Amino acid sequence: MKSNFLSISLVLFGTYVFAQNATLSPYSYYGIGQPASTRTAENNTIGGVTTYADSTQFSLDNPATLGKLGYVQYRVGANYKASSQRTLQAKASVSTSALNYLSLSVPTKHFAFGFGLKPKSSLGYRINTTTENNGLEYKNLLSGTGGVNSTFLSLAFNPYKGLSLGVSALYNFGYTEKTLIQTASGIQNSTQFFTNSELSGVQYTFGMHYSRNIFSNYALQFSATYTPNASLQSTNSRTISSITPNGAIGTKKEMDLGNLVTTTNKLAAETTLGFGFGKPQHWFAGLTYVNTAKGIINPLETNADANFVPASRLSAGGFYIPKYDSFTSFLSRVVYRAGLRWEHTGLELKNQAVKDFGITFGIGLPVNVLSKINIGVEIGQMGTNKAGLIKDNYTNIMLGFSLSDIWFIKRKYD
Repeated sequence: MKSNFLSISLVLFGTYVFAQNATLSPYSYYGIGQPASTRTAENNTIGGVTTYADSTQFSLDNPATLGKLGYVQYRVGANYKASSQRTLQAKASVSTSALNYLSLSVPTKHFAFGFGLKPKSSLGYRINTTTENNGLEYKNLLSGTGGVNSTFLSLAFNPYKGLSLGVSALYNFGYTEKTLIQTASGIQNSTQFFTNSELSGVQYTFGMHYSRNIFSNYALQFSATYTPNASLQSTNSRTISSITPNGAIGTKKEMDLGNLVTTTNKLAAETTLGFGFGKPQHWFAGLTYVNTAKGIINPLETNADANFVPASRLSAGGFYIPKYDSFTSFLSRVVYRAGLRWEHTGLELKNQAVKDFGITFGIGLPVNVLSKINIGVEIGQMGTNKAGLIKDNYTNIMLGFSLSDIWFIKRKYD
């Protein structure tokens, strides 16, 4: 049977959907879902630049930035995303909301450590396709949910002034559930295929961050990370059942997957390089480039229209603080952020590269001397209408809390 998934015959469901899925995108059908942003709200609002670090700011992507911290950091972030998805013949509006990350980072006298939870991929879609086989027309309803999260422990130390080295150990875990309901013309009952996969695996990230003061009042910052190849073990099951016209599920049977009951998904190696320049506590501008080798290999599912290729991302952005220590003006202590992001997702469909572009804006509102509430907006576009694919115009509203505290400091006065 020839599948025309994401073809011009695609009919997106409804006109408005709200769900707790981290994504509602047909592009998440492939592999283990769409890669999720693991960056903090501060990083995302400067286009995804992860180079900058100081005594109150670090990157979840680079464990070495923990070495710059001078205070304990509590971080939590969430986002709300509204999308307008279009083919040449149909359109739909969808929205999602999700908790993005949760972390605690602690500097000590000799090293710094952090731990928390962040997403790795998100899967969520509901689409209709029409296919034809042996003269019969088949209507297919595909839906899916799930994704992979990462719980992590990071360590960093400073071998000499300006240089920080770090490592993160990540345990990836999650599940995917994919359902295909197929109805043939002239046949009363439908057929449902349900596939469940339980995913888990370990991954490591190594990081470096270097900062150096120049011209007295300015500073250069460099960063790099490397994440080696890793595996994601998958335990799979698939059932087939009949569905009556009134929606009742009939006989259900476990399908024999043979040697596909347990599979290994291959996660590609990733390298990140970053550079930035600025005046401490006043302004900063930087670049981050990310390159990922050939994308995930999922032996359980193959699709002739899909091809995983090396992925890349270029981020540019920065921030400006009028006067961080102003006692008279609240607006002078606000952090103003902006950035751009160009991304090749690593997915090609029908020989069309799926690309993502975003423009970001944000502010950091001071709560006290060290803590901030970070609010940002990203306006972007993903995909294309070429070859019958989907163009997704989206607005992403980001909210993050960065709360600072002091531990392990002996008080001089009670």
